[in-house]
Amino acid sequence: MNELSRLVSHLAESSGFRRKKDIQIPLQKFQWDPNAMLDPIGDDAAVLPSAEGYLLMSCDGIIPGLVREDPLWAGYCAVLVSVSDIYAMGGRPVAMVNMLSASDEATASLIAEGMAEGCRKLGVPMVGGHYLPEETEGVATAIIGRATHLLRASSGRAGQALIAAVDLDGTPYKHYLQWDCTSAKEPWALLKKLELLPAIAEKGLAVAARDISNAGLLGALAMLAENAGCGAYVHIDRVPKPEAVELERWLQMFPGYGFILAADAEHTEEILSIFAKEGITAAVVGELTSDTRVLVGNGAEEVVLIDWANESLVVARHG
Repeated sequence: MNELSRLVSHLAESSGFRRKKDIQIPLQKFQWDPNAMLDPIGDDAAVLPSAEGYLLMSCDGIIPGLVREDPLWAGYCAVLVSVSDIYAMGGRPVAMVNMLSASDEATASLIAEGMAEGCRKLGVPMVGGHYLPEETEGVATAIIGRATHLLRASSGRAGQALIAAVDLDGTPYKHYLQWDCTSAKEPWALLKKLELLPAIAEKGLAVAARDISNAGLLGALAMLAENAGCGAYVHIDRVPKPEAVELERWLQMFPGYGFILAADAEHTEEILSIFAKEGITAAVVGELTSDTRVLVGNGAEEVVLIDWANESLVVARHG
């Protein structure tokens, strides 16, 4: 097995990538009302048409192992991941609620402290929640946002460029597969960077986006392609990454601030310039295709990451 094949095989078998496929089991029990939602389940947030544009709703839970090991950071991340979902849709967060459980008061206090810091940093009020004392540690958040112009993954089209935008001004967080580029920054600086997503949407420069979460950069890109009903080609050598982190590890990391966008070729230079002005490293890393496969190439060879003809990630397939 050559190096590229080994890399792609390891990423496809990583826990972050495989866990996305498990959503198919509970999704089989649900149906959606096309009169209430614009898109089927599978994007970063549900889109609900409203009189003033669109309401966005999303929820996220943190892996229990992280909550047990680092409750303060887990609380912080619970806010960060939900906020990222709203910005990835071209929206702005309005408010959030939480679900918190803990075996003791000290752990509950640390989780809540982390969430409070996330809310302070990211400018989103926590307006309610539910607490289960004397239970296994856990934390989740639900968020609502608003948008006037959407970045809907289902709007992606074959032939569009795929842009990866990541804040490389950070450091690995402890031994976890996480890149911390937010905790040391001031709230105003974070919000300027996040505001780039709705600004790009409102200028009509991009049509689709996804935030990069625990499925990693290639997982986020694959999910965007799946929602768009497309395949994709990824130039692995173009992926922005920190010099100090090896590629395989980086491709599995939650980057803190990271997004994949789909845009027509004539808009890519302007989008890259917008990100660069706020210190975000962005590059065209591939394109959406009419194929059923997501291919990863390095100029000399290409390897299949996933083929929609054979399997799914997060797009619901039920009656």
